Amino acid sequence: MRRNGIKSREISGLLVTLLLILFVFLPFVPLPVWSLAEQWRFPDVVPTLSLRAWHDMFATHSQVMDAVVNSLGLAAAVSLLSQALAYPAARALGLYVKRGNKTIRLLLIAPILIPGISIAIGVHVLFLRLGLSDRWIGVLLSHLIPAVPYSIYLLYGFYAGYDIGYEKQVRLLGAGKLQTFRLVELPLLQSVLPLSFLYSFLISWSQYLFTVFIGGGSLITLPMLLFSTLSSGDFTLLGTLCIIFMLPALLIVVFSSIGLKRDGYKGKEVHRVDPNV
Repeated sequence: MRRNGIKSREISGLLVTLLLILFVFLPFVPLPVWSLAEQWRFPDVVPTLSLRAWHDMFATHSQVMDAVVNSLGLAAAVSLLSQALAYPAARALGLYVKRGNKTIRLLLIAPILIPGISIAIGVHVLFLRLGLSDRWIGVLLSHLIPAVPYSIYLLYGFYAGYDIGYEKQVRLLGAGKLQTFRLVELPLLQSVLPLSFLYSFLISWSQYLFTVFIGGGSLITLPMLLFSTLSSGDFTLLGTLCIIFMLPALLIVVFSSIGLKRDGYKGKEVHRVDPNV
């Protein structure tokens, strides 16, 4: 009787999981169909298939490849700079700053809470005066505004439970600051650093408002092409662009989830610290 109850609960849990998966992925089902459809009109159950949209994507006159390169370059640069800027702030908040810690964290999360269009307009006015508007560097700096707070919060959660005694022990054995970071801190950061990198990448990859306001149309990214195609009403091109837009994000999620399951110390030998290095 007890086994039957356990099996019924397992079946119920499996059904709920399948329904949730179906609910999440069902909106994406029409995208590959649209990308291969020349036309799909009522009452046709099956659309007329064509590779026209995919040919247009990779044609010489297409802006898609340039947009993909611009989006990838921006997202990668924003991810790296976000970690570099968030690391000292998160470490200080997690280990040293005790007075006013909550107030500082609230101020850091302000760019996430305030409507994006308000920030984009204010940043646009500021960048116009600084000569950063309509430039790649200006778009890059604007993408850091929503990306850095996420990185700080993720890394802060790590340092809030971090035992600095590990570093002290290694320093007593003669290790320098760089050795301590490489041998102690960096392996432990591998549990959260890929996730922080992933969030920053996805924020920049999907950013539209800051790119439009600060870039002024001089820098074409994939989200900008998506919005312009949406207004045209061409669902065939829209489905193709959506698939291209989702692929890097899906690949990063898969590889990051695999990397997060690995132990940073597994398979590594214990190195003796050389005090002369």
